[in-house]
Amino acid sequence: MRKYVNILNKEVHLGLIVMFCVILLLSSVLATIYYTKTIDHQARIITDGKIQTYTDAGCTLVLNSHDWGDFNTSAGDDVKTLDFYLRNEGNTGINVTWRASGFTTYNQTGVQYETSSWKLNLVKVSGIETALRPENDTTPTKVSLSAGAFAHLKFYLTAIDSSAPEDFSFQTSFSSHND
Repeated sequence: MRKYVNILNKEVHLGLIVMFCVILLLSSVLATIYYTKTIDHQARIITDGKIQTYTDAGCTLVLNSHDWGDFNTSAGDDVKTLDFYLRNEGNTGINVTWRASGFTTYNQTGVQYETSSWKLNLVKVSGIETALRPENDTTPTKVSLSAGAFAHLKFYLTAIDSSAPEDFSFQTSFSSHND
């Protein structure tokens, strides 16, 4: 058996050709391993629409919680209000929606959250009061706030006529969106 091959009129040993092909293949593999750099990336889009609630129009007294006190339903519905101001603390315009938890249903017709003894609704005060539909409504109301702007809002909490004595707690939340 002949161990030589003619390449360009020269005899080349077959082992040398095989060794050259192996070296070429290994170099390609090693170059891929050693010369490929992968970088993992993470990214997210955020809104800079930071919001805060205040009890005063000057936006100096932060509102984090509120004790509504006692309600007396012996003479009919007892309604209390909470005026507050929602301010865009960010540097971009935003749309704000709201929702409440702790209530059993949401009545779209009355634009209010309800339990058997309580009702809660939110209005925007700007000359006239306009009821604001929350996030879970089919057409939620968005309060648009430019950077640094605020909106005057008011909660109405109603204890329903002849309700049995009970303690009640709930939460409201506001979410900002850039949409």
